[in-house]
Amino acid sequence: MRFIGRNGLRLFLVLLILFPWPASAAAAAAKASPIKLRIAYAAPIGVMAPVWMAAEAGALNAEGIEGELVFIEARAAIAALIAKEVDALEISMPGIVPAALAGGDITMIAGLLNKMIFSFHAAKEIKSAEQLRGKVVGSDRVGTASDYGGRMSLSLLGLKAETDVSALRIGGSNLLWPALQSGQIFAAPLTPPQSFNADALGFNRLVTTYHLPYQNVGIVVRKSDVQVKFDTWIRLLRASREGIRRWYDDPRLAREVLMKYTKEKDSERLQKTYDFFTKQAGFNTDLTVTEQGIQQIVSFLGSTVLPAAKGASPKQFYDPRILDAIGK
Repeated sequence: MRFIGRNGLRLFLVLLILFPWPASAAAAAAKASPIKLRIAYAAPIGVMAPVWMAAEAGALNAEGIEGELVFIEARAAIAALIAKEVDALEISMPGIVPAALAGGDITMIAGLLNKMIFSFHAAKEIKSAEQLRGKVVGSDRVGTASDYGGRMSLSLLGLKAETDVSALRIGGSNLLWPALQSGQIFAAPLTPPQSFNADALGFNRLVTTYHLPYQNVGIVVRKSDVQVKFDTWIRLLRASREGIRRWYDDPRLAREVLMKYTKEKDSERLQKTYDFFTKQAGFNTDLTVTEQGIQQIVSFLGSTVLPAAKGASPKQFYDPRILDAIGK
């Protein structure tokens, strides 16, 4: 009996080494070989917080993802994704529509924010739309969120971007704000926290776009990678959802993350930015994409600077399969 017992133990140990339990194997594999992802965000502004939170709260690591976050200006971000310089991109829909219509290998797989966040700020001496007529306003390249936000703001003011004002295409909100301060431009579309800085220093807020349907930032990947990396995207979306939950549940961490990535150090403006993206324009824990918001963008672009967008369907620009797989 003693002989049989020892052999049985030896056999058990051999089998355990050769065929470890599935749970142990999965855990060991995740620990030994994390999925490396290079994730870009298109601006160092508050709206990009979901991916930042997923990284800083440990949600990416918990999903077995070794994430490298990189900042790439919106005007170059789509090209970087298509060229495979990054694996995924956090950006809003106006940047996707022109590239997708041109045959670009891109699609949105989750929506992180479904509200518009631009306010249009003018120099202290400009207090009305009429006073802005004929002046130089700041913008970004056509097809970026800042260009769209600026065009929409001017439309709400009764002005046309091409005829009533001159556009100086500088970049996103983080670059437009210094240009407005220096007097290089007379007005610009801004987002938090830069918009709160403008308010604090007396720049005139002429109009906001908060009420308009809009597909703001989401997770964008190459269409050709959706099925190939299906499990990877499931992990990334779960981590993004957890990052958003931590945003709501841990305000102190959220403010620290905002300070790290936006370089904003003023505690009052950090709190205002947190409150804005919690109450005024809350991030989506369900990660849904808004077809109404996409349609608004497509229709506006189709009637202004992108004739190819006329008649396009919102379904051309997003893929719901990953979100359907993890549930809402």
